[in-house]
Amino acid sequence: MPSGQYIPLLEWPTQLQPRVEARRSCASTSLGTSTNKASTNPYTQSCLRTRLRTSRGGSRLPSWQQPLRATSRRFSPQGPKVRRARQAQVLREESPGVFSFEIFKPEFCDMLLEEVSHAQQTAREVLDRPNGMNRYGLVLNQLGLEPLITMLQQEYLMPLMASLYRTESDGCEDHHCFIVRYKAGEDVGLDMHEDDSDITLNACLGKEFTGATLTFCGLVTDEKHRKMQYTYAHEKGRAVIHLGRHRHGADDIESGERINFILWSTSEKYRASEAYKLHRLRSSAADPPDPICLSYTHDRDYTKYRPKLSKAEALSRGVMLEAVERRLDMYQRPVLDLSRPIEEINSVPSVCLFLEGLPPYRQHQLFQNLMEMAKEVHASVDTAEGQVPPIIFFVALQPSGAVPQVRALGGVTSSPALVILDVDGEKKYRFNSEDFDTAVMQSFVTSFREGKLQAEPISSEAPEPAKQTQPPEAQSLSSGTPGSQSPAEARGSGCTLL
Repeated sequence: MPSGQYIPLLEWPTQLQPRVEARRSCASTSLGTSTNKASTNPYTQSCLRTRLRTSRGGSRLPSWQQPLRATSRRFSPQGPKVRRARQAQVLREESPGVFSFEIFKPEFCDMLLEEVSHAQQTAREVLDRPNGMNRYGLVLNQLGLEPLITMLQQEYLMPLMASLYRTESDGCEDHHCFIVRYKAGEDVGLDMHEDDSDITLNACLGKEFTGATLTFCGLVTDEKHRKMQYTYAHEKGRAVIHLGRHRHGADDIESGERINFILWSTSEKYRASEAYKLHRLRSSAADPPDPICLSYTHDRDYTKYRPKLSKAEALSRGVMLEAVERRLDMYQRPVLDLSRPIEEINSVPSVCLFLEGLPPYRQHQLFQNLMEMAKEVHASVDTAEGQVPPIIFFVALQPSGAVPQVRALGGVTSSPALVILDVDGEKKYRFNSEDFDTAVMQSFVTSFREGKLQAEPISSEAPEPAKQTQPPEAQSLSSGTPGSQSPAEARGSGCTLL
């Protein structure tokens, strides 16, 4: 789908993928991590291993991180033949776009595990959970490790990232670094997702465990992003590196305990680029997905291929239940707010009624007509539990949020106006009648469902001729800047969105 036709609901990744909570840079979550501010950090006063907190201006990484130094040297600027030969000695391509290499000696893994355990025992109340999915772990910056992690990223990992992912690593300076833990009775695995990072490094620290592999599917832009690509088995001291938009999930642990060091690297320069926008457009896959690649949090068709999870099962796999419940609640509503559309507007045919600028009494009347029609249509279709209806209904009361963009896609300028958008199919169907009675609108929708309407390309720029001008008394409703009124304020017009 061309990028210009996609409706960006919210900035990635809050609606489109993982859902892990918005990234927090190590600097923003710090409790005082630089050496000259250590006294402000409650934990650094009782840290177990002071030599872990290497200062940013200090010497190179300690000897117990020798494997990382060896890897980095092989990616420094050299002739291509020499570089390829040296890289082959240390870098293993697990699957397209997924690489692994030895990063830490066992001594360092054990030392960091001791520090993490000590922190959880002595300062649990001041430690944040690592992200919005994992419940067990901590943010390493809160242990005073920001200088060490920044050095690791900038001086040792950047040559590797620049070689493997040139576009995504350009200007990569920010990071969020954390520990995650999997064991029976806690988090046993992690729902399929994409990371809120540009590049992810995931290193296993131990301990003894079986299972707990990492399954990779495709990049979100790939048609096969829900097809299984590779299963990676963790090794102590070895890191796997991949793009944040590479769909993956942690398989259930069978026994023991697995603890991993994860570094999310991000680039403001890359995120401001056109490449970033294109890289975050989710492909609509026509083929049935591999069940293991489905996300209970994000995929609306999960229960079509896999059993519904119990609440306990969902929590143990990091499912964001609030997001799931919110999505299911939206599916039950006959009519949704077009200023804040759900993601499915990009993949499911959507009936959009535009009422901006009309007097409140007229908005209320037409809204009720749409509501009545939507209820009848939903009652006539067989929609499985947890599945999105085959057609969605939206109403626009104010020119805010996504409304102007949807109007442009539909090629409509008047109010009221009705259009059916098939964004995924790049088609639109405009309602040409001036009669917005329930029966007339329902006949229009029925004709669409029966394939009797003439489609127009969604990219067509020729707008419909205006059928109605705004009545004078309605001027105040639309004289503001688009987006100047919230959906809550729009409800004051006399319509209540259900």
